[in-house]
Amino acid sequence: MKQHHSIFPPAASLACALILMLAACTSDALDELPPAGTDPDARPLTITVSDGGMYATGQTRAQERGYSTVFTEGDCIGLYVVKNGTLEVKNLCLTLQGGKWTLPAGASQLLYSPDKSYHAYYPYQNDSDMNGKVLPGDEDFFKYVVQLWVVNPDQRTYAQYTASDLMTARGVYNNHTLSFAMEHRMSLLILQVPATKYTYTEKIDGQEISKSYYRYTAVISENVYWQENPCTARLLRNTTDPTHLNPGPYKYYYNGTKKTFNFDYSQLKLQPGKYTVHTLDDSKVTEKFRSLKAGDYYMQDGSILPGDEDVKPFRDELQESCLGVVFWVGEIEGMHWTRTGSQKGDRLLMRDHPECVHGMVVAMDDTSSQKVKWATGKGATEYIYEWAQKSFKDFTSGEQADWEEIRASDIYFGYCSSRLMALYGSRNSDTTFPVCNAIADYAAVHPAPAGSSGWFLPSKYELATLFFGAPIHFSESGSPYYYENLQMLNKINPQIAMASGNKLIGEYWSSNESSTGTGTVAWRVNLALPGYGVRSKTDTYKVRAVLAF
Repeated sequence: MKQHHSIFPPAASLACALILMLAACTSDALDELPPAGTDPDARPLTITVSDGGMYATGQTRAQERGYSTVFTEGDCIGLYVVKNGTLEVKNLCLTLQGGKWTLPAGASQLLYSPDKSYHAYYPYQNDSDMNGKVLPGDEDFFKYVVQLWVVNPDQRTYAQYTASDLMTARGVYNNHTLSFAMEHRMSLLILQVPATKYTYTEKIDGQEISKSYYRYTAVISENVYWQENPCTARLLRNTTDPTHLNPGPYKYYYNGTKKTFNFDYSQLKLQPGKYTVHTLDDSKVTEKFRSLKAGDYYMQDGSILPGDEDVKPFRDELQESCLGVVFWVGEIEGMHWTRTGSQKGDRLLMRDHPECVHGMVVAMDDTSSQKVKWATGKGATEYIYEWAQKSFKDFTSGEQADWEEIRASDIYFGYCSSRLMALYGSRNSDTTFPVCNAIADYAAVHPAPAGSSGWFLPSKYELATLFFGAPIHFSESGSPYYYENLQMLNKINPQIAMASGNKLIGEYWSSNESSTGTGTVAWRVNLALPGYGVRSKTDTYKVRAVLAF
């Protein structure tokens, strides 16, 4: 799925090119002669796919383009090749996999010839949806595709929004490279919404750090727009459709009051391939002081609904739009996922998501009703950290970079230890990690917003903080975080119940394995006793996802 990097307000272009080779080609192949019997001018192709974003309505200068797109793993484009007015290649699906645009299994290598034209579009559609809609002899090859393109009337999720974002391009060849500069064909309506921004200071590693977050604004469950962030909503429209189906009103909260805005689309002057910005209530951002707190609600757009207020008026919204509850804020017992004092923190998390310094969130529900094993296969009997130390020399450069950050981290944090599990699984085909698969399945149904780490399996520190209130010192009977008191759990569970989630009960896996037992055990918490300790990786327990933001 592609990612959008919005320039807010629109500024210099963030054109992003992925210079990626088709899987059938290698850098060495560029200097080889074409196979016998082929066009003598044919050349193996290097493909680049880029998007410079969209012009604002009424603007034509390239430097004013915004809302650019980056294609990511799993994205698919459709490719057509035309020779002498005849379709030679029809709707060939190229998939971005492992940093390369890959051909379908069994497809022949693509070669360039100057008497051919190359046309691409995104997102890929089935042959039945494209048959008879392309025009090999027309300057606008995809004209009919654009005219007949049906935007999703409900674009509230990112997947629904991107499925409507038709882009097309004609390939330009230069020095063995075929470039597709994708152009958006739909019109984009952008709403700038009034918001409340909370600011506060937090002491981390002895330093006062200024931080901020946004209060929940949009009524996500009732709107059909993609709420990109608390200040911005997006909706794609097809301006070639004269009916302009009205998506209905946009609802939001302003100064604690629920408001409704009805649009007159005829006055917006939407233009194909361009974006139009409309402001609500002057889109004012009001700044107030309030510290982030454990028990606050984390919403689908990454905003916060304070958990210490009367949330009854928002009960329906909590049920529909709440992703989780904040359980870790600030430094606790000298520990934080950023580096504190001599503590390492989660270096990998900070490398991948340096903006995630505010808090950690627990999901509203278990990943499923089924208990799962920690690992199967070789991974159930091998200490993974020790394996990585021995296998480092065989890692790719990217894996080595990850491992260096993992090794520099405190492995009792979940983001880095979950990545280590994924690294092991990718190199040991006989091993599966049902705990990680459960997280992935949950994330597919409950996507995390931009600006977060994404869901991951908590390790010992996150799980202990979620249940006991601190990552360390919970075994001491005189500590305020003594595990038998379940200090944090007693605060979090009522909040989860208020939002109609499922309370944390029973036994839960962490991502923290133990070298005890020659790598056959991992750490888990039993809330029924309560208690904690290591158990065999082949035992079955519950899984609950967390994220950082």
